[in-house]
Amino acid sequence: MNRALHIGVHVGELHVDFAALLAVSAVATAALCALGVAVYRRRGSRSYLLVALALGALAIRPLLGGLAMVGVVGPEAHHTLEHGADALLVVLVLGAVYYARTVEKQLESEEEDV
Repeated sequence: MNRALHIGVHVGELHVDFAALLAVSAVATAALCALGVAVYRRRGSRSYLLVALALGALAIRPLLGGLAMVGVVGPEAHHTLEHGADALLVVLVLGAVYYARTVEKQLESEEEDV
């Protein structure tokens, strides 16, 4: 079935163009997530951990898209889970910024006082 404004190659029900886009997105976000984990392991700061977890939440999105495309996850669940992943990403990034700007600064000033 063709939808308005949808172009691309179909193999049966599979949208090849969309599958390729999801695959590229999955590889890119997995690489970003791995990089975030590597930076966290090097720095060891809680704010870097929160950023690595946020990148993990970002990497979940193409996985959810792929599962929805093959019919494992229904459209409503896909929509809800993707928005949940977005909300988790935002909370983790805000937590990382807050921690880096407030808590780590307080810890540094306490160390200087000792």
